Amino acid sequence: MRSPTKIRTEIMLTILLITAMIGQGQSWDSYGLSFITVFPENIAFYYPHTPANALSITALFPNTKVEVFVSNVLTYTDTLPAGKPVTVTLPLGTEEYRLEYAFQTVRVNSTEFIVVQSISKKGDSVQTNVVQPMKNLGVLYTIPSLNYSQMINTFYQSARNVSKRYSSFRLVIINGANVNNYVTIVKLPTNKTYRLFPYEALQLQAKGTETAVYSDYRVAVILTHPCVETDECRCNMVLNQLYPDTLTDSRFVVPSILNTSNFWLHVTSSVKTNASGGDLELSSVDAYSSKLLSLPSLEFGSQFISTSFPASLQLVGPGIIIELISQHMFSACYLAPVSSTDAKALIIAETNYRDSVYIDGDLLLSTAWSTIANSVYSSVLVPLDDTHVIWHPSTKIAVYVFEKSTHVYGGPAIALSEKPDPLGCALVPSKFDIIVTPQTWPESHQYCKLISDELFSPSNEAAHVEMASILSIDSMNERFWIGVRHGLLKLDWYRQKGNSSHNLSYARWGTGEPGVAVKGMCASVFPNSSMDFQWETTQCCTLLKSVCYTRAQYFPLYFPISDEMSKESNSNSNA
Repeated sequence: MRSPTKIRTEIMLTILLITAMIGQGQSWDSYGLSFITVFPENIAFYYPHTPANALSITALFPNTKVEVFVSNVLTYTDTLPAGKPVTVTLPLGTEEYRLEYAFQTVRVNSTEFIVVQSISKKGDSVQTNVVQPMKNLGVLYTIPSLNYSQMINTFYQSARNVSKRYSSFRLVIINGANVNNYVTIVKLPTNKTYRLFPYEALQLQAKGTETAVYSDYRVAVILTHPCVETDECRCNMVLNQLYPDTLTDSRFVVPSILNTSNFWLHVTSSVKTNASGGDLELSSVDAYSSKLLSLPSLEFGSQFISTSFPASLQLVGPGIIIELISQHMFSACYLAPVSSTDAKALIIAETNYRDSVYIDGDLLLSTAWSTIANSVYSSVLVPLDDTHVIWHPSTKIAVYVFEKSTHVYGGPAIALSEKPDPLGCALVPSKFDIIVTPQTWPESHQYCKLISDELFSPSNEAAHVEMASILSIDSMNERFWIGVRHGLLKLDWYRQKGNSSHNLSYARWGTGEPGVAVKGMCASVFPNSSMDFQWETTQCCTLLKSVCYTRAQYFPLYFPISDEMSKESNSNSNA
């Protein structure tokens, strides 16, 4: 007879598995207001360099107050500008070496959205990791069952003498809630439940029998990998933050990076699944399998892999675990911070649109793109010399950052914006507000300035079409004010944007329009597709509904994008 605890676990995992499978396609970004992480012990403790642990924090909006806590003690606070990465060096002793319960957690809080990257250095070895915000944490994780001994024996025969203490993985679970949190580790032969105090961590020696973690409240789950370089065993402990099961998918592009002949693919799933694609033979992978899959041609080009059921994929090898970006987690804009002088970015974009990738304000002009078989994607490897923004104006892409070309450390870049925008990295997308209370044109203009940016005035055909689509969806059948009017002291019509006026370079006047001044000195539009949403002169004291518009807010690192795009940004209400 099954125990009540086992039955409860099975029911819980079944419900959460269903939730994970229907959660596909949710938007994804890596910014937030609160973060939590740990810095595992550096295994190369005898290497004659002091370990240096730090955070790279980038504010997305100006005047952002940031606080960093180590073991619940405030160690750093400052007000950061927008778009400029700031390195916060953490105190000595931040590394956590104790097993079981641990309090050496690092928390970051902010008043506006930020992104956070952890940096661990020892000598010239640099390990970086994107710290996911609290909002991206989950309550169910499937644990990769990786066999480190197999990896060592397979890849580096010369490194077989690694001590037992450092020959396995560690599983770190961090309570992301400010309440007591019960966490259950599903494993053989029996499950075990732990109680974590607010922001407390649990560090365990992973034995390969752990299959899942679930909790009452959100937790961060980290798998540490003993990184062993053949020369002097000097590198750091690799830190790989797992994605919750709600973010599993069935379509992946496996990136081709330097030295990929030393890497294998691992499929993590709570159900039996088939993996296929690239030069990977059709492979049946059992639930919670520890099987490593070979991709012989990966060093010559990226490969497209699909699974029959949602899963997470890791590219694994000594010194690295790369949690792959699934297709539904592609984003339009990435921040690519680097901490070495030998960094590279691997960019994956749709083949038909690959020539429109931007790095900061410049087009990526490369002839090194390689198409990825059996997919719509291509990939390219480009050098990075500093922090950059990599983005696409019309489609989603994936970006990985690698710190070294000899010993490859790294993983996914920081996803900033899920929705493409032709002007750059839109952190807050533009939006329309339909004001149904009839007002005069001056009243509508003032009200829109109060609740948004402006009374909307289309500056080009695309902007007019977008406005028309908004009005059509709401089935409006009466005229609306737009931000176009006639000058009192001159004969010109102009666009009023907030407190400034602009020449009317685009118009959609109806037949016989614009009329004489006595007919009206303000412009309105009738939302009727049969009339092509044409403009009409209207007396400014007429009571009409109105269309307010809030402009998008962009990540500022690369502005101005170019002279041409800056002019377009200044003249366009809606791009």
